[in-house]
Amino acid sequence: MKLIGCSIIGLFMLFSGKCFSQHYADLAPGDKTATTKKVKKSIVSFGFFSPLNQHISFGYDQLLGTDIILSSQIGIIGPGVTQTTNPSKGGFLEIGPKLFFSPTWTMDGMRRMNAMQGGYFKPEIVVSAFSQSNIYIYYPQPPTTSSTTYTGIAIILNLGHQWIFANSFALDMYFGIGYNISAYNSSGTGNNFNNEANGGNYYSYETGGSSFPLAFAAGLNLGVPF
Repeated sequence: MKLIGCSIIGLFMLFSGKCFSQHYADLAPGDKTATTKKVKKSIVSFGFFSPLNQHISFGYDQLLGTDIILSSQIGIIGPGVTQTTNPSKGGFLEIGPKLFFSPTWTMDGMRRMNAMQGGYFKPEIVVSAFSQSNIYIYYPQPPTTSSTTYTGIAIILNLGHQWIFANSFALDMYFGIGYNISAYNSSGTGNNFNNEANGGNYYSYETGGSSFPLAFAAGLNLGVPF
């Protein structure tokens, strides 16, 4: 499912960059008459598909200078619109710079559409921690319980594209791959529910397990510049 999502996002990013008419901010390199009063340098965002994966996420982007944004995202693990028999509780934090390598320009090539728009490369660090409680029923034996705490740290290299529409709405799509280091600790009388050797869901990203410690991420954020 994650790989299919990454493929769809990648194809959309490749073919839709020039399919939308947009309102550009008043940024013009070398144009001394350009005003800057309408330039917005921050974005607050929401992970559009996050509730489908038992969490909600919120992001904040801050423009630091030409072609660089400091991007962060926090996630609350637990809430969601889908049901699971083994709910998790916890959170995660992501932080890293968006380095724009393909900014969007107007047709005459003289004005940036927006200082926070274009294709970007984002190396980021992700820290995730959550607990999961499980109940096992082996009839006619009494139910047994188990609680497992998971901690993961990942370094992920993302490619993405951010669009700013009418200087009032932001759409950000990305996918990435990196390395994950994780650990878990189980307590109780039951067996470990999520076998770390076979990989797992760390909500901000998916892992390939201890024998294949890769991390895969993809997402779509909707935001409001200000």
